[in-house]
Amino acid sequence: MHPFAGEHVADDTASTPVAILVNGPSSSGKSTLCRALHERLTELAINDSTAGFASVAFDDLVLLISDKLFPVSFVTLHGGDLSRLASRTPHDGRAAWEYVDDSTGHSAPADGNDDNPRVRLVLRDDTRRLLSGVQRGWGEHLKLGTSLIIDHFLQDKDWSDEAIGVIKESGARIFLVGIFCSVAELERREASRADGELEGRPLGLARRSSELCHSHGLNYDVTVWTDQQTTAESVDVIVDALRLVANGVPRLRTNP
Repeated sequence: MHPFAGEHVADDTASTPVAILVNGPSSSGKSTLCRALHERLTELAINDSTAGFASVAFDDLVLLISDKLFPVSFVTLHGGDLSRLASRTPHDGRAAWEYVDDSTGHSAPADGNDDNPRVRLVLRDDTRRLLSGVQRGWGEHLKLGTSLIIDHFLQDKDWSDEAIGVIKESGARIFLVGIFCSVAELERREASRADGELEGRPLGLARRSSELCHSHGLNYDVTVWTDQQTTAESVDVIVDALRLVANGVPRLRTNP
């Protein structure tokens, strides 16, 4: 049985692939939530090979980029070898992306010493094209009948418009999940993200992305607050909302 198809759902509706698009700022717990949601939906579909979900993410973009093209600020943050980089100084045009502090208009400091930075991710033109390719690839999976959990970071409106457009063009059902968290908690988590891998982020990205990610007029099917709900509680809310929408119940919003 489809993991969220009830007895009143038509067979053709239940078999249509679903794109669960999860959007929220940096350090909001999206990836942790998406992993838990993926596990839950897999368990629900364990006896039906047609009802499973694959998991994809905005961060998959980084896997397509040579580490030689990482920005100086990012590699400095992780204590990496700057001598390997094509870029020598921020914004010299050689890095695949950069971080800009919108509070100053300058490059985000790697040491995070600015007071209350508001940092935004800026993609180089070729990296933006890579993002288009990644998002269009999701559409191809959906056209082939694979349902997706999409862990996204819709910082810019054109990213959002393109992602939504790709999903709609695929014919899949779209289910929008908005991830919210207080700025204080976002910044606490951000300051603790220094694991030496791709999880590290410059200070200020959480604050600025909390302003931008939910500014595109998206009409979420469900919202969760990761500073007020546990991961398990958030997954329960999402799965319950999926079932309600599948059974023709109007869109559900939950704010504890």
